[in-house]
Amino acid sequence: MDMKNITLRQLDILKMLGATGSYTKAAERLHLTQSAVYVQVRKLEQEIGLPLTEQVGKKVFLTDAGSEVLRTSTQIKTQLEELSRSLEHLRDVDDGQLRIAVTSAANAFAVDILARFRQQHAHVKVLLNIANRKEVLESLERNDIDMAIMGEPPQNLDLLALPFHRNDLIVIAAADHPLVRGPRIPLERLVQETFVLREPGSGTREAILRYFEGHGLQIEGELIMNNNESIKQAVKVGMGVAIVARHSVLTKIEAGYLCELKVEGFPLSRMWHIVHRKGKNLAPAPFCFKTYLLQHQYVRSTQEFSQIIS
Repeated sequence: MDMKNITLRQLDILKMLGATGSYTKAAERLHLTQSAVYVQVRKLEQEIGLPLTEQVGKKVFLTDAGSEVLRTSTQIKTQLEELSRSLEHLRDVDDGQLRIAVTSAANAFAVDILARFRQQHAHVKVLLNIANRKEVLESLERNDIDMAIMGEPPQNLDLLALPFHRNDLIVIAAADHPLVRGPRIPLERLVQETFVLREPGSGTREAILRYFEGHGLQIEGELIMNNNESIKQAVKVGMGVAIVARHSVLTKIEAGYLCELKVEGFPLSRMWHIVHRKGKNLAPAPFCFKTYLLQHQYVRSTQEFSQIIS
């Protein structure tokens, strides 16, 4: 059997046909005509020498041969992606790409850093994904990204996490909140307020709850929001108080929409971390970005810098 004329496009078409069970839907998803999908599947069957699909009623199914071809084609695509990543290590920094995920709490901060990095490396292709902490960790686990920027990295995963920038957490409230102009607020008084918090699994949420638990306190009332912008808006209109990264609300505080409350023990001093899988062989562009972060932030000496990037 000579299969040298099989194309990756034909394999993609077969995969989509198996996923949708319809020539029409497969054609729509692939932006092809229905006849083009049909012709390519027939050509693939001619190369294989076996029927790859069968129609039962109105739905198209893959035959056993079709399923076997699809399984092997998935392996081929995976190997080609690995080859592409391997070849990145042979390119110069500015010919490469940086695949990075950022937790939503670090959104504006990380975008500013990336903009400054690209002033020096304008041709680096940046693929940025802004997601919640759980999704960022899943991307690292699947090896879909080179690295991530987040606050509190988990301790139970096979990750290398390097602190590179201070991340102060402050308590914010609406500009007209009764506690704004009073004396420094005890924690016991603060926990009586309604808190606007991120969803379970958020690194900031976990840090906040651990802090209060460490002082024998528990938040009495809470509203849950799935992104930081919603939290800031909720606080602005008086729905509660919140604990957020100071850098993320500076403009709103300066504009008079929000206020920083003076609270016992605050600000909470945390760090932003650059995180990637242990043992990951970073291509030139990601390695250069990691080096840039550590050089330009809170590395105190050349010796410390040399130790931390090794």
